[in-house]
Formats: sequence, C-alpha cells, structure tokens
Amino acid sequence: MDRSLYKIYCAGPLFNPKEREEMHEIASVLEEAGYSVFLPQRDGLEFAHFFPMLLQRKMTPQQATEILNHAIFSLDVFQITNCHGLVLNMNGRVPDEGAMVEAGIAWARKKIIVIFRNDSRSLIEGNCNPLVLGLSDFSFVTTCEDILYDLNEKISKATEDIVLSRESYFDRTAENGKQISDFLAMRRPVSDITDLVIDLFGERTCQISEDARGTYSQVNSPQ
Repeated sequence: MDRSLYKIYCAGPLFNPKEREEMHEIASVLEEAGYSVFLPQRDGLEFAHFFPMLLQRKMTPQQATEILNHAIFSLDVFQITNCHGLVLNMNGRVPDEGAMVEAGIAWARKKIIVIFRNDSRSLIEGNCNPLVLGLSDFSFVTTCEDILYDLNEKISKATEDIVLSRESYFDRTAENGKQISDFLAMRRPVSDITDLVIDLFGERTCQISEDARGTYSQVNSPQ
C-alpha cells in the first residue's frame, strides 16, 4: 500500500500549547509513516493571522469575523471531503466541539475514522458517548502508535470492501436505524424492540468481543 496516496485529516483540540503539541505529535506519526496529512492548526486558515489583515482592508471587526468564519468552515469541509480518513483526538475534559462536527461530516461522507483517547475525563459512566464512538465502529486507541495500526487495518478493510462490492458501514448503519425507527413509530413493545436490537447487533458484538481477546487486542473496546 502506497500511503502517500492517502490523505488523513487530523481533528482535535488546538486552543492551547499542550493541545497543539499533541495534535502535532499525531500528525508527525502519520507523516513519518508516509501518509499525507491535513492539520488545521498548521495547514488551514489561522484566525489570528488573517483577522488583522482584514481589518487593514477596512473591514469592521464583525465583517472580518463573519468572512473568516465562512472561509474556515468552507476550507475544513472541503479538506474533510477530500481526505481518505480522519483521526479524531477526543482528549480533554470535554471533547472539542469543532472536532466533533468534523468527525460527523467525515462519517456522513463515508470516510475511515480512527478515534484516539487516553484521557478518562470525558467518560460517561465509564464509557464513551456511543454517538461519537460509533463513528469508528465502536473502537478507539490509546497511543499514537496504535493510531497508525488501526488506520492501516481500516484502510485495508475498506479497500477489500470496495473490491468485493460490500455494503458500506454508513448505509448498513442507516438501514439498521430505520428498522429501529419503524418499531418505535409503530409503538412496538419494549420486548420486541429488545429482540430486534439483539438480532441486529448481538452476533456482531459477540464477534468483536472475541476479536478483542485475540488478534485485535491493540485496539480498545469500551469497558
């Protein structure tokens, strides 16, 4: 696999030196492995750099802010849609809001997603938020080295899925959600809905648990 052909978007917090250092470390691991990387703090539009320039062009502070907001949003949406995968850094007391949006866009565009988290402060009763964790097929990694391992594995699997014309994870998830939604709309009993979710996810969950105890031990499933 020629990794230079794959572009990875790094999403995460970047509002203090420690956060920017961690994001740079993640990007460096990927680049040293041969991947092309878009790191917003380095490769995007830095608000602090362009805001004064707009003021010099006779823009009011409000106009300058609005122009930059549109520009940053547009650039980041393009970079996400133009990438092959996204690494989401969930560290922090609260996961970064912008990174959550970026990851959501990436998932909707059927991109490969790897979640990195080794900070327990954002846990909900010992677990990650399932709406976020589901973006990476309910797995996460805890070291920068494992980011690379998980990304390589997911790219290989995605390539195989394309060759074999397998249904995408996005489409399969949406179809499963539709079945659950239909049961709820029909006001089916809780027992029926329970049976449905076991039918949809039980076998696969058991398989993932078996894998986690075997060859997939480097990638962590929520406890």
